[in-house]
Amino acid sequence: MGVAHPPENVADRDDDDDDGYRAILRRRRQGRYTVWVTLVALAFAILMILLWDRVVITIHSGESGVLYRWVSGTEMDTIYDEGLHLIWPWDRMYVYNVRLQTQERSYLLLTNTGLPVDLKVAIRYRPDVRLLPRLHVTVGPDYLNKVVFPETEAVLRKAVGQYGPEEVYTSKRGFLESIVISSLTSVEDRYILIDDVLLRAVNLPPMVRDAIERKLTLKEELKAYEFRLQIADQEAQRKAIEAGGIKAYQDIIKRSLTADLLRWQGIQATRELATSPNAKTVVIGAGESGMPLILGSDR
Repeated sequence: MGVAHPPENVADRDDDDDDGYRAILRRRRQGRYTVWVTLVALAFAILMILLWDRVVITIHSGESGVLYRWVSGTEMDTIYDEGLHLIWPWDRMYVYNVRLQTQERSYLLLTNTGLPVDLKVAIRYRPDVRLLPRLHVTVGPDYLNKVVFPETEAVLRKAVGQYGPEEVYTSKRGFLESIVISSLTSVEDRYILIDDVLLRAVNLPPMVRDAIERKLTLKEELKAYEFRLQIADQEAQRKAIEAGGIKAYQDIIKRSLTADLLRWQGIQATRELATSPNAKTVVIGAGESGMPLILGSDR
């Protein structure tokens, strides 16, 4: 006889099938969610890598920043100092070097005679940090080529046109520098501070430069010759004064020397010679002047 099996519960089998189906659906949903999160994270990482330079802004020492917002424009009341700053990728940070800087430039200008002269100029400048947003709005980052160099050229052109080639080449260089500095107020009105303007070199056409240098050499030689003449004249005056003094001295001595004084001085000298331990003397008679004669000596 076979073993009788209990009849299967159809409802229980259906419940087991539903639970398995729901488990499969959960695993599928979790898998899709994991994939979605992974894709989003990967996309965000790629986006951050691509936009890192626009989101993370580093302002180094000696720099300041001006922020331009896509919606409201340039922030006029905020100046960003050195450090790390985070901004939206659609905004933009403009970083300015606010240290004292030096730039050189050459200008070809005309003197009052129409002769061209090439000036090499060094300009020391820096932007006014307090007005950096205004500088950014009115001029922009390229303010050196837009304002500083053109204004310097205009002032130099006007100043050089008042002098001749020799004056520009020699004595007027310091004067030109002072003119340039005092005349660059228009640059400072545009939020740029000019610390100094120096003329590094003045280059003239070779023939003109050689002629000026020869002239300057001759001037120096003439000054040296005049100086030698002055020294000789002073030496002649000194010798004349010295000779006059000697003559006056001799005249005084001559007037004071009498026969009795000379005889007395001779007697004193003879006495000192006779009493000297290093000499042996013999006095014989007297000379025509009445002075004793001394003969003999151990030397």
